[in-house]
Amino acid sequence: MLSFQGLAELAHREYQAGDFEAAERHCMQLWRQEPDNTGVLLLLSSIHFQCRRLDRSAHFSTLAIKQNPLLAEAYSNLGNVYKERGQLQEAIEHYRHALRLKPDFIDGYINLAAALVAAGDMEGAVQAYVSALQYNPDLYCVRSDLGNLLKALGRLEEAKAVTLDPNFLDAYINLGNVLKEARIFDRAVAAYLRALSLSPNHAVVHGNLACVYYEQGLIDLAIDTYRRAIELQPHFPDAYCNLANALKEKGSVFPEFAAAHSNLASVLQQQGKLQEALMHYKEAIRISPTFADAYSNMGNTLKEMQDVQGALQCYTRAIQINPAFADAHSNLASIHKDSGNIPEAIASYRTALKLKPDFPDAYCNLAHCLQIVCDWTDYDERMKKLVSIVADQLEKNRLPSVHPHHSMLYPLSHSFRKAIAERHGNLCLDKINVLHKPPYEHPKDLKASEGRLRVGYVSSDFGNHPTSHLMQSIPGMHNPDKFEVFCYALSPDDGTNFRVKVMAEANHFIDLSQIPCNGKAADRIHQDGIHILINMNGYTKGARNELFALRPAPIQVKELNSVWRALSDVRALLSMVIEQAGFSLLSFKLGVLWKWHADPYRTE
Repeated sequence: MLSFQGLAELAHREYQAGDFEAAERHCMQLWRQEPDNTGVLLLLSSIHFQCRRLDRSAHFSTLAIKQNPLLAEAYSNLGNVYKERGQLQEAIEHYRHALRLKPDFIDGYINLAAALVAAGDMEGAVQAYVSALQYNPDLYCVRSDLGNLLKALGRLEEAKAVTLDPNFLDAYINLGNVLKEARIFDRAVAAYLRALSLSPNHAVVHGNLACVYYEQGLIDLAIDTYRRAIELQPHFPDAYCNLANALKEKGSVFPEFAAAHSNLASVLQQQGKLQEALMHYKEAIRISPTFADAYSNMGNTLKEMQDVQGALQCYTRAIQINPAFADAHSNLASIHKDSGNIPEAIASYRTALKLKPDFPDAYCNLAHCLQIVCDWTDYDERMKKLVSIVADQLEKNRLPSVHPHHSMLYPLSHSFRKAIAERHGNLCLDKINVLHKPPYEHPKDLKASEGRLRVGYVSSDFGNHPTSHLMQSIPGMHNPDKFEVFCYALSPDDGTNFRVKVMAEANHFIDLSQIPCNGKAADRIHQDGIHILINMNGYTKGARNELFALRPAPIQVKELNSVWRALSDVRALLSMVIEQAGFSLLSFKLGVLWKWHADPYRTE
């Protein structure tokens, strides 16, 4: 006579051998002896499932759950029943519940993956297989299934990696993310640490790991890990913000908390989120009232927002705090220069250069100011040094200190001038890339505009400026039956008749100075359905070339001795332009140089 344990082992062997009838007979004997034994109930559930007696299988799984509501295997068995019945959502819910109860339940992940594939959720299935491999990277059948799934999704390189490389980086990253969201923090830490062992300089993983440490209450470890993430990826807004929160949690609000806010503000400013940047600079200054860098950087933001007086006050305060702050002197000089106070600008640039002799931006801007006032003292030597600075910056692939619009004033080669423009164009692209905006879909006909071409003029000079002196009547000269004219102002209303005239002549006048975010401003232009967008600034003061780099219109033109560019898929629209206005008439009225040319916003 076999003991209970011996009979249980016999039933398991019979089940494994496929002798389900004998396995069931012996399991029933066991059940009569111990009706509450969950091991027996699970085996009976599995036997009935293999024999396709789904109701009986579900019955024994339910009995097992009544005995132990935390029995993951019973929920997984119920999931199998639901899956077999075609009730995929119920099956998926039961598998996920099983995994919440037992996160290292490999069979649960495999079953979940199969159900997700059947439900059409291929990405979810990938995650399930990846999770199984985290717990046992040597499961060949799982690696094979995952590889086949990735191939079916067209992700061939990943398929190759997962089938050949047991150290699959993305698997651990994705698993860490799943476990973090599920608040299974210890296992999330293990997954992220495994990922970092494969890729030690992965900033995002460091940032995610720091978040888990923070949730675990390991504040010091979180702070160190956030710092490492920022060191690896200086433009990492989430890491700065989370670091600030961690420092606040610890009570270390001076000076590091202020620096975190200031650094976050700098990133936001680069993204064109000026109001948010301003808020964080102010918070940095509130925490640390003598934070000169924050004042200077806030001045740059205010200058970009065209708040000249606010910027002037910030630069002045930064210098009061730190009289040897060369960058603040240079920034103050730029305000004086833009305001037409050239002598004050020259004095401030010279102070900056005394404090920091190797200061290319200050030197080149001083050279420009001296030419404005016709100071030719040591001109040849000055030009020689300026050309040398530009050559060095171009060689080192740095942003040149000479502005593209000013490059024609100096004895630079044409190749240098073109390279300067390209570098500044790339800066515009860098600024918009951080916005992660998808390409716009452009109109390919005139249906939405009722047969009229929508032309948009973009300028910071709709006011008392030579641009408006020359073109204030142009918007009203368009044939209203064929054209709808939009004027987009990049500067606030200066209250002059020139502004009033342009506003009156245009069909629509939009003040984009009230929309400082380039992404949102470009969205507004695109929403207006513009067919032809004209950049009237180029690289002159007040330009927002980032708007054009975002390409909110299918045809974009730079006015006066500049560039024509068009998308390759708007030839039909181009033919309508010619049909509506005539090639020579449009080129004459807009003063456009019609030629193809290398351009930082080209689409080829």
